[in-house]
Amino acid sequence: MSSGSGRTAPLSLPDGLVAVQRVAVEVAERAAREAEPGMTEIELRNLAEEWLRDRGCEEVWSITNVGFDARSTICFPDEPPTENRLVAIGHVDVHPISADGWWGDCTRTFSLGRHPEHERAFAAVRDIHAATLARARPGMPARELFEGANAAIEAAGYRLLDPWSNIGHSLRQGSAYDEKFIDATNDREMWGAWAVEPFLGNDDFGVKVEDVVWFGRDGCVYLR
Repeated sequence: MSSGSGRTAPLSLPDGLVAVQRVAVEVAERAAREAEPGMTEIELRNLAEEWLRDRGCEEVWSITNVGFDARSTICFPDEPPTENRLVAIGHVDVHPISADGWWGDCTRTFSLGRHPEHERAFAAVRDIHAATLARARPGMPARELFEGANAAIEAAGYRLLDPWSNIGHSLRQGSAYDEKFIDATNDREMWGAWAVEPFLGNDDFGVKVEDVVWFGRDGCVYLR
């Protein structure tokens, strides 16, 4: 079985991918739990990267993104963390590389519960993320997964904040983006690992949740 891009349906879920993604999830969720009012984005970034090293991931394949409050609308490799201090809402996005060269990717949003609109958006992105994962099926066009998520974002009263207008990308050992993005233009079939990351919000703040899904011959596996 092959995809329109020439990829074949992978035989099995790689143990190395499972392991590095478990580290990514654990560190992102720990960072979200331990974020405190007054902490700077740089401080939280440094903690997250220390925890990655503690788990055997000495390097990252993209910057550790951290954005608080007004800067939570930004999550992009050319926008590193700053001295901006946390007031109410933020996110952290980690990209560990394991000792055997596997790449992980996980984003978690956190809210300190200070504003009802933050809580509403946070609930919306969790619901949209879960619904998107539930619709995933092996070999589906990336465009189709995008269309459902984007429609849900708009129906919830938000807009997609990703500057390249996508909700994720392909991922493999040692590289990302080989099969491009989960966007409105990508007809490639989804096989192997893909990061699914709806990022929504408004002019004032953004919320994002990201996990990796394995699109294999026997179905889709959500890596936790």
